[in-house]
Amino acid sequence: MKATKTELIRLAQLVHKDFASGHLSKNARQAVEVLADYQNAAIELLDLALGAATKEDESLIDSLGFLLGQSLEALRFDIESGYRTASELAECVRKRLATASKTGTVSPSTLLFLVQCFGSAKLDIGEELRGVVEHLLEEVSEANADNFNPADLAGLFGFVANLVKEADADPFAIHSALAESSEGVPNEHRGVLATAFLFSGEAAAAEASVGWLLDPAAAVRQALAHALEDAARKGKVTPTMLRRMIAIRNWLPQDSRAALDTAIATARRKGVPPAQWDDVEVRQLTCTGVDGSGAIGVLAHCRNKRKNVLGSLVLKHDFGVRDAWAREGLKTKEIEQTFFEASLMDQFAIRAEFIRTAVGHFLALGHQTGSMPPFGLLRFLEVVGIHSVQPEFISATSLLEMIQDGRVITANQFEQLLAKGSDLVADYAFLDSWFEVGDEVDVVLTGNRATRKKREALIMERVIEPRREWWAQAAAWAAYILNQAGIDERWQPFYAAALAIVQKRPLHEISLMKWVAEQTVMASETRQIAA
Repeated sequence: MKATKTELIRLAQLVHKDFASGHLSKNARQAVEVLADYQNAAIELLDLALGAATKEDESLIDSLGFLLGQSLEALRFDIESGYRTASELAECVRKRLATASKTGTVSPSTLLFLVQCFGSAKLDIGEELRGVVEHLLEEVSEANADNFNPADLAGLFGFVANLVKEADADPFAIHSALAESSEGVPNEHRGVLATAFLFSGEAAAAEASVGWLLDPAAAVRQALAHALEDAARKGKVTPTMLRRMIAIRNWLPQDSRAALDTAIATARRKGVPPAQWDDVEVRQLTCTGVDGSGAIGVLAHCRNKRKNVLGSLVLKHDFGVRDAWAREGLKTKEIEQTFFEASLMDQFAIRAEFIRTAVGHFLALGHQTGSMPPFGLLRFLEVVGIHSVQPEFISATSLLEMIQDGRVITANQFEQLLAKGSDLVADYAFLDSWFEVGDEVDVVLTGNRATRKKREALIMERVIEPRREWWAQAAAWAAYILNQAGIDERWQPFYAAALAIVQKRPLHEISLMKWVAEQTVMASETRQIAA
């Protein structure tokens, strides 16, 4: 069902209540939840925002922009699930924005704000919109050229100082804010921005500049690495910056390492020692299972310098390290509430060493997919006391070999585990999301009036079989997580399923894969009814 214009404006007004109070709470959450019940409304929200722009209704633009970001994020999820229609809708949004930029009825600042919604959703803006952003920035520059005053050079550094203050001098928060707001900004401009932060004279801003070493564009990474070499010669690279530069060196693609190596060597020659890692106390560390999209979430509660720290990490198959952050100064009750809300889904206690193994694998996966990790990953690792993580891809076979308990499973036990894998659904809620989605599923099932069993068999043959390696990874990581969590967890059926998939056993002999096929057919029927 599509949301009406009146309903979308009502939801935007709900969001505005939170904006007016200075923080997002129940109103914004309610608006997002209601929005999710409708068909994706990205186009409609964009049109409303563009309409509000002609009336200069800033508060409505801000609220609609927030909802647009949520809709674009939902589109990204569908795109990653393989829906061509989602990709087409995202392209329509891009083209609508590009067209709006040519009408002259919407200010450059509003257009840039709406483009930034793609950044908050972690959705690529595409080449056409990048060109639009570059043109808009040139317009703004030309408009202000006649009013230029040399004294205004302090303006940028005043902006940096204000941002540092607003972010409580947290370099990771500073970088996160700038990385999102600079979505679509040409590479050259982002490189200049990073360099400006490096030489701003603000310690937190200089530390934040290191985050641009993880920029998606090689040109930005290399430009900052060269700037860091210059900063090192001038004595502006601090021990903390050097430690972080060393820590992320191997996270970079090969094309960006040489310049960073030179900067590191220069800092060392100047006598800068890398800062020591903080001693931390890990109070609680939990991990989700592997959901149907391939995501694994980690929550951490630690103590650092007598302060509570809450950390979050999201790893994703077919991508790499999707998200990571850590926040200091929370009250114990706030952290307990976060863990309680997380416990409504499957959560398993893990050891810190699991983080090293998992992050190393997903960093290597990011190298394969071309996905750079977020700067917040470094902060998360600092929080949990993981001093060095190197990218290392782990095949499903290698991961299973790391589960030493699996070696004692006999042949008879193995066959029994294969047959009873579907029984796991009563114990683990994350299996409810183990089904296939996307255009490949629709091709097989849309209009297919065969019996349910035949449709399930077709799904196994045409959809799951081509993704055998993906499902081997998902089952192997589920087994590894549960094995790490303790003896009470049922890791063995996942282990058996993963091993059977790797051994090329027919999928119909693996009850867990039969469950995936059954779930896929059921989910498809539900979507068709909803549509």
